[in-house]
Amino acid sequence: MKRVHFLIIFFLFFVFRNAYPAILIRIQCFFKTAGIVAFFSLFGLTAESQESPNPNIGAELFRHQYITRDLPGSADSGYGCPTMADFDRDGDLDYSFAGVGTLYWFENTGTDEWERHEIGPLPMTTLGANILDVNQDGWTDIVIGGYWFCNSSAEDSDKFTMYRYDDRIGTEIHDLVITDMNGDQKDDVLVLGQNIGMFWYDVPDSASRDLNWDRVVVTIDVLKNNDHIHGGFFPRGVGDLDDDGDNDIVLPDRWLENNLSGHVWIKHQLPFGKRGPYGLSSRSWIIDLDKDGDKDIVMTDCDQTASRIAWLENHGGKVPEFTAHFLPMTATGIRGSFHSLFVGDLDLDGDDDILTCDQEDDSLAPEGAAPRWYVWENISAGKELRFTERVIVDNKLGGHDVLVGDADGDGDPDLFSKVWNLWPGSINEGVEHGDFFENTIRD
Repeated sequence: MKRVHFLIIFFLFFVFRNAYPAILIRIQCFFKTAGIVAFFSLFGLTAESQESPNPNIGAELFRHQYITRDLPGSADSGYGCPTMADFDRDGDLDYSFAGVGTLYWFENTGTDEWERHEIGPLPMTTLGANILDVNQDGWTDIVIGGYWFCNSSAEDSDKFTMYRYDDRIGTEIHDLVITDMNGDQKDDVLVLGQNIGMFWYDVPDSASRDLNWDRVVVTIDVLKNNDHIHGGFFPRGVGDLDDDGDNDIVLPDRWLENNLSGHVWIKHQLPFGKRGPYGLSSRSWIIDLDKDGDKDIVMTDCDQTASRIAWLENHGGKVPEFTAHFLPMTATGIRGSFHSLFVGDLDLDGDDDILTCDQEDDSLAPEGAAPRWYVWENISAGKELRFTERVIVDNKLGGHDVLVGDADGDGDPDLFSKVWNLWPGSINEGVEHGDFFENTIRD
């Protein structure tokens, strides 16, 4: 009798699997828990082959508001140096970025209001920035190419002091991350500039004045007159790819193996990267995406049009090789510059999603559509990773080097963004702006 019941249920699956995909998805969730999804996949009955009628991620996931919408600027000016931290130590996340010669921070006064403060003038145009308590006084400082801004503990919220840590840098630094390069369990500063090279700095135990920090050359292959690599390892393209206990570095078409505590580097090829008007350029994120115990890489093209996005599967071994799995693009149009990347659980369903957006920039605009924001929702079932593209923002608004954090303290990840330079067709009528996207998953 039990066998007859099973055959009847099986027959009903075949009859109704296309008419009632929502029912099938719920039933498969039960059988997934029971560990027998593979049986149903033999007959094309798995929900991963069906598009969920009620995805967790869609156009309503994030609610947009302006942090600022009246900044000065022109088509020739660029806004860079984004960082996110609790600069005033009041328990919430603030935001900072720079443009037209000035570094700003925006005080979070409730996520629906942001108070603008000027940190100070920038000595040069630069893009890369990150946060670090450089002088170890408990207050978060800002590090850019060649300089750092000391956050004072004084009550004056605008009081930052600029110091120089490398007087040899006088040109743009595109990528800057804070990480341990020599294995001493302390944060170092890793930078890349196509006109200067790629270096890491051993941060002094106590810094409170202009002082050249100890600098170690990683490579000068990135130079314009060599391989011309504009950017590659921001925001999280530094990690242990070969499982030997130290941090390696991702660049657009290669990864650099760390040897001798960050003093010797060996180049290995990667199956990703293409040239644009600024040379090779990408955004990267190291993460064990397929949960098999080794570190994979998620990468986007940037600083070019027709950008692609892929995850690079690590096959393990002493010197791992990688296979590129390009993510599907189903929305109409040709993408612009994917100058942002985040990998993490955006919808709080327990798996890692992937976010990027078109750069709002008239010189690198998408074709056939205005700049948009995309999430590749993780719809995996079983061992095979599967993603589907969702357009989450489509209102003539792009972004640049998006940062993700819980700004309103409700337990879900929110988004901070800004423009690079103005696009006359933007929803803000071409005026420079900064943006906050509140995650509504907990609403």
